[in-house]
Amino acid sequence: MRRVALCLAFGSLLRCSADDGKTAGPGAFGGSGATAATGGSAGSSGGGGSSGTGGGISTDAGACIPTAAIETECNGIDDDCNGKIDDVDVGNDGICDCLRIGIVGSPGSNPSANFQGWLTARGTSVERSHTAPTETFDAAFLAQYDVVIFDQLSRDYTTTEADALRLWVEAGGGFVSMTGYTGAALDFRTNSLLAPLGLSYLPGLHSEPVTSFATHPVTVGLTSVTFLGGYLVGDSGGSGGTSTPIGSISAGPVAYAHERGEGRAVVWGDEWIEYDSEWQSLPEIEKLWVNLMSWLGPRDSCSVPVPR
Repeated sequence: MRRVALCLAFGSLLRCSADDGKTAGPGAFGGSGATAATGGSAGSSGGGGSSGTGGGISTDAGACIPTAAIETECNGIDDDCNGKIDDVDVGNDGICDCLRIGIVGSPGSNPSANFQGWLTARGTSVERSHTAPTETFDAAFLAQYDVVIFDQLSRDYTTTEADALRLWVEAGGGFVSMTGYTGAALDFRTNSLLAPLGLSYLPGLHSEPVTSFATHPVTVGLTSVTFLGGYLVGDSGGSGGTSTPIGSISAGPVAYAHERGEGRAVVWGDEWIEYDSEWQSLPEIEKLWVNLMSWLGPRDSCSVPVPR
């Protein structure tokens, strides 16, 4: 996160801060930490934007003296002076507690309450929106979040809205898209947002576990992930970013990782990875989401070790 350290004044010892605790870029840490109405249980201590005034102390020589052994507050300050701002992970679960996550669209046809509850229980703040077609999708909306998850969308999106998503990603935002199954054209609404990336969901249903994974941070530790009634993902090229197939079935790629500017995206061709039935039986689904949140989160802050 692009911050300006204010650490030195006339030889006095001052607390080391960053833009007075404010952030720049696609999203800002320091949210409420409370869950949305659909978000499940409350986050762990220190997560989802807990406030605080602590910070490393800087000497007149520029050295940072830590005021905490580890980061426990999402306050925009490098409290432990390890060079990482807000790298808070109270539960040591591999997901930064300071992440602000927005889920766009309605849940799929199967129960998925455990998915949101799992995210909030790890300290993140999570809220679901755009379950109705009248909600606004623009730069101001996206700026509330560090990571966005696209679920079953309620409408097609305009080229202006797709461009707002592109700019947000280029500035450092991260998103993962899924597609809910209805068996109709509604399943391809996400393509209207993916167009600037050169990626799209392709017609034709496929049911086969994803067992072919490219070497990538998102795929570490994965051997088999559920894929039922999902779609292949196509790459038309010429998007201005870099798209890499990271998961495939026998018919072709069903998952792409995309990088452009300072941000990242993952396009996944199914929505079963959020269903409670899969959480209860397949530990690799949880592993996939830990990897996703780690890779999609801000590159220069909120970085915590991922359990391997």
